[in-house]
Amino acid sequence: MFASAWTILWLISVVAAATLQLTAPGSGLMAVFAGLWLVVGGTILMARVSNSGSVLTSLGRYVKGIGSARTKADTGEVDLKWFLEAASLFRYGNIRPAEEATQRIPDPFLRRGTQLVLDGFPREQVTIALQRQIADDRDLFRRPVDLLHTMSGYAPTLGMLGTLLGLVQMLFGLSAGNLDTVGASMGFGMLTTVYGLVIANLVLKPLANKLEQAGRDRIAQNVTHLQAITMLYDREHSVVIREVMGATRPQWANDRSSMPLFPATSS
Repeated sequence: MFASAWTILWLISVVAAATLQLTAPGSGLMAVFAGLWLVVGGTILMARVSNSGSVLTSLGRYVKGIGSARTKADTGEVDLKWFLEAASLFRYGNIRPAEEATQRIPDPFLRRGTQLVLDGFPREQVTIALQRQIADDRDLFRRPVDLLHTMSGYAPTLGMLGTLLGLVQMLFGLSAGNLDTVGASMGFGMLTTVYGLVIANLVLKPLANKLEQAGRDRIAQNVTHLQAITMLYDREHSVVIREVMGATRPQWANDRSSMPLFPATSS
């Protein structure tokens, strides 16, 4: 109910911006702000109408997460430290201290997999559960990336719409002999095209690429952690696990540019 009311209010604001421009008597300032809101507000509105609110929420969360990427990267050594300590304790049968070390692992994927092993779940069940989580994480990253690519198509379309509205206003002004509105009308039409191109190509597409790269990094990390958890189940020595986690990742994980974030679907 609240989401529907919010969408209606957003629609009213976008329509009001275009209406004010069409009725403004040659106001250049109105053309600047009305054109900007038509493109920006309209793009957000179309994204809201075509997607659920959870997708927009996840998009905002992942965008905020980009800024804290360095902080998350710094926790890698902490993850490794407590995981290796848990692996060493588990290797020699010290389950309770190993569980205490596991609770200190910051990464939720690595912590969950380690806890499953310590709880005595069969190897196949642990692998299936973690592989399912990797697939879920891939899907969660795919949704905001797809949304950004879609929005990058909305913005130029709305820019073209603003151009057509400006031309219509200009023609009406010429037919009425009101030359004062011609300049503002043309400015509105050109500005909306510029806004659409800039927002699509300098904001939305680079942001989508950034999120896609973050998704690749996260999936590659989880795959490496899955391999380490498998070695934990086999009670491998912590030194061997450290070497595997640091040096023997699959080639596609080292070359993130060639690793597909989204798996190919069979037709």
